[in-house]
Amino acid sequence: MRRVIQDFILAYLRILAKIQLIKIKPEIIGITGSAGKTSTAYAVKTILESKYKTKVSERANSETGIPLNILGLQAQDYSFLDWIRLLVLSPMMIILNWEKYNKYVVEMGVDSPHEPKNMSYLLKIVKPTIGVFLNALPVHTQFFDNLVSEKELEKREKLLKELIAQEKGKLIYSLPENGWAILNADDQFVKEFALKTKTHCVTFGRLGEDLILKNIEKNLSGFKCCFTHNHKDYVIKINDQILSNDYAYTFLAAVAVGLCEGINVNESIHFLEKDFKLPPGRMSLIPGVKKTILIDSSYNASKFTMLETLCTLKEIKGKKKIAILGDMRELGREAKLAHEEVAHKAIESADLIITVGPLMGKYFIPEITKLGFPKDKAFFFESSKKVGKWMKDKILQGGEVILIKGSQNTIFLERVVEDLMENPQDVDNLLCRRGKFWDKKRQKA
Repeated sequence: MRRVIQDFILAYLRILAKIQLIKIKPEIIGITGSAGKTSTAYAVKTILESKYKTKVSERANSETGIPLNILGLQAQDYSFLDWIRLLVLSPMMIILNWEKYNKYVVEMGVDSPHEPKNMSYLLKIVKPTIGVFLNALPVHTQFFDNLVSEKELEKREKLLKELIAQEKGKLIYSLPENGWAILNADDQFVKEFALKTKTHCVTFGRLGEDLILKNIEKNLSGFKCCFTHNHKDYVIKINDQILSNDYAYTFLAAVAVGLCEGINVNESIHFLEKDFKLPPGRMSLIPGVKKTILIDSSYNASKFTMLETLCTLKEIKGKKKIAILGDMRELGREAKLAHEEVAHKAIESADLIITVGPLMGKYFIPEITKLGFPKDKAFFFESSKKVGKWMKDKILQGGEVILIKGSQNTIFLERVVEDLMENPQDVDNLLCRRGKFWDKKRQKA
């Protein structure tokens, strides 16, 4: 019975969202990948807004989030009464919501090979004419686990990447012949789709043919990436934000979308440098207590993004560095190896490591102990609730750089950021997961 109700709600929202799209008639730009979707969506919006009225599927990349976003609705707490409210309002929005936009930039998240959490289902809601495929990484692998046999464990990561790429790549297969596929040439599983589609292709990355990444520089003052296009050299400089290397791919993908939409490279760079800002919890620089600098990446974490942010921390010179790391969730059988791999990078990057969550305790702490990291420089907490106060009382001496990163499921490291902020009155503007729904979730965790 529960499945019947779920299927009805999904079909109901899907049909209403499609009616709304027919009414508005926007061009749809779909963005998929295992990491970087939200940042890329914001970068694309920054560029397209210079010429077009643009809407982004903000905080919506799923089978329910996308149709609600199209209708102009947002869940408050996902309670029974909240769903009743959404189901009642949804058909009314067909009449009441006349928001006009030329371009709809939609994140397309895939957590499973099965409906409704796969790409095939999302393509029943939206039909992009431009598709951006960022990467295929072993993230959210728990629902792909049973597709890899126990006999194939040695090739497990490669097989998982192939499976994930095939599912996410259905976006590229779905594009019309007069559309555009924008592909990361540095990811072998993504690049292969250039040979599998009849649509126009633009490739980017160090191995790209259209936008060729040459160099990346970053520090606490900002980020710079250099690339070439049509044999001309270009530089993107983002000041006052510390970004990891993967943001070079974010910007090149966004510039590629701009080219497909008639916006030249210099114009795209101008608007990125002028207006690009990351959503909260994604490498935000925040002043901390005792003149510390907080690198708030508490929104979420995978092995790939954890390794990238730790590399960024490692490259910061002249400061004592602290890493506050939470569990990486939804990895299935990959969890042990992922936490151990991150442990190796963490001991290279941080002078002191604080971990939060059972997976960190089970896999990460034993690994750094085995690697010889000093026991008096490594700490473990089951929950993030007391970490901030403990650090202020026992750890911080002043002037440290503190990286905060972990998965969102029950970890909620934004609590630590709030406790360590110099100006905690700014939490609603600077931190992720605000509102009554998330307040309740944090209280239960």
